[in-house]
Amino acid sequence: MGDVREVGVVAEHDLVDLALVELVRRCGYRAVILDCEQDAADDLPVTPVVLARTGIRVAQVSANPAFAGAAIAVMETAGMVVPQVRGITVIPSNDDAVKHLRAFLEGVLGAPGDRGAVPLSPREREILGTYVLGATVEQTAAEHYVAGSTVRTHYRRVTARYAVAGRPVTNKVQLLLHMVADGWIDLPEPS
Repeated sequence: MGDVREVGVVAEHDLVDLALVELVRRCGYRAVILDCEQDAADDLPVTPVVLARTGIRVAQVSANPAFAGAAIAVMETAGMVVPQVRGITVIPSNDDAVKHLRAFLEGVLGAPGDRGAVPLSPREREILGTYVLGATVEQTAAEHYVAGSTVRTHYRRVTARYAVAGRPVTNKVQLLLHMVADGWIDLPEPS
């Protein structure tokens, strides 16, 4: 079974698959590609939300009993004949498409901030963001005009919160991964 907050993107085997996964991620949710051609029907990760781009893929997902409770949306494209399947949400292809997608995902999965993120203050995010992205304690302290002990104190307090949440942190790489997963840090785009 997939993650209860994961969005399945039905593969069409083109670059738009990856773009849609990235769009879902930027909306604050995790995404996985569902390959209806390669995987057997019972090998597909089951997700509570499925996004498709063609009527054929909507029909494949709708026919799979594993997705009986999933919310299914089709991303409308120019010239597309929208499938007339009951319970399917159509995301229109217009300037508001991202807004409609975000509203659909929030309606099914809840707001991205509801995903159990460990709470961090803006200052903790600012200082620890610099630190976990590669700066030393001294470099972080100088950049934010604080003492090195302040950086260490933020680190200890935040790692203690992660431990209480059942997500222990033993080094700054683990903290980076948790902060990215919680949406506190957006990694820079590759150049």
